[in-house]
Amino acid sequence: MTTFVEFAAVPVEVILGVYIYEGLFAEHRRPYAAFIYYAVWFVVGELGTFYLPIPWLRSLILFLIALVGNYVTYKTKPLPCLYNTALYFLVIVFSDVLCAAILTAAGYGTEIDMGGSERIALIVMARTVNLLLIQILLLIFRRDKPRAFPLISVPLFICQILSFFACYRSFFALGNGENSETILLTTLSLMAVNIIICFYVRILEDYYQRRAADAAAESLAELQRQYFENMTSRQEETRALWHDIKKYVSAMETMVASDKTDEAEKCFEEIREKYEKINMSVDVGNTVVDSILSDAVRRAGDAGIDLRLNVWVAPELNIPPADLYIIIGNTLDNALAACGELPKGKRVIELLLRQSNHLLYYELKNPYLPGEAPKKSGIHGYGLRNVRACVEKNKGSIDINTGDNFFTVRVQLNV
Repeated sequence: MTTFVEFAAVPVEVILGVYIYEGLFAEHRRPYAAFIYYAVWFVVGELGTFYLPIPWLRSLILFLIALVGNYVTYKTKPLPCLYNTALYFLVIVFSDVLCAAILTAAGYGTEIDMGGSERIALIVMARTVNLLLIQILLLIFRRDKPRAFPLISVPLFICQILSFFACYRSFFALGNGENSETILLTTLSLMAVNIIICFYVRILEDYYQRRAADAAAESLAELQRQYFENMTSRQEETRALWHDIKKYVSAMETMVASDKTDEAEKCFEEIREKYEKINMSVDVGNTVVDSILSDAVRRAGDAGIDLRLNVWVAPELNIPPADLYIIIGNTLDNALAACGELPKGKRVIELLLRQSNHLLYYELKNPYLPGEAPKKSGIHGYGLRNVRACVEKNKGSIDINTGDNFFTVRVQLNV
């Protein structure tokens, strides 16, 4: 049984390595390099366990393998690679020392070399603690932090803490002479279930993030379709207006000469309405931004909101269209909703979107009703949480201010 547990400890160590490094390093990796890297880790780990009696030397060799493997597989920079690789191995050492201290305090003795129930207890409990600490590290350092901390992480923590307690009590029963094989297999199964649950939670979280991105992409595609249809319609209306403009001018001149000013004013008003209808389309040279802002201008016009735009961007931006839609679209949704509750004279939204070299600066400012200040936590529209996530995903920064009864969002992104 001891040999089996020692053998099983290595793949568990590798699996936990996959779990933490997939969360800490870049999203894009070399699949074949990853397979070779973790296979080498497994083989060397097994050989070191049975043929290398010096624990610190075995750990050093595995650390060097992980360091080179992470650098090659995840195409990361040397310093972050060294830091993140060392982080996991420090967790392993800390878990071993902590569990050895707990078992010593429980009267199991201090011998942790291969052999005996003490060693088995140490391996199983230490890997359970590893998983708990990895969850904490990923919450702090992972590249795409979970958006729903209470819904995802807390149940996992509780599950892992209870699993550790179950391991601890199982080995007390082992010390009292109960069926050792049943207890050991049950405890190993419990640890395996914990690891599988963590992987499935990660898969589900990634699935829902992809689904949200797909929904944003579909909404953006629909906006673009409406934008192009709108542009086609505007072009036809523009041609018609230019075709009829001379007739309108001649008619107004005749009406004014005949002292029919009321009819001339009605004719002028008709021209102005047609021109404003054509002018509702936005054309800044970037089709994604055009479609988002054209829709916002249309909605603002319907709600009697003065949407003031100051926009200059390149035709192509190094930002996923769905993310751009989430950042601009959601903040505009919130601003339009807030302004819709104000008196007509105060319905003003100021939007600034400017690109300077590789920096994109976005600022949106709108008033809100006094005494109903939106909170920075995201109550100013449910989409603000998604905006934060997209900004972090694109390595940008976001600042939110609610002073003087104005809600201001400032975003900086590298493009």
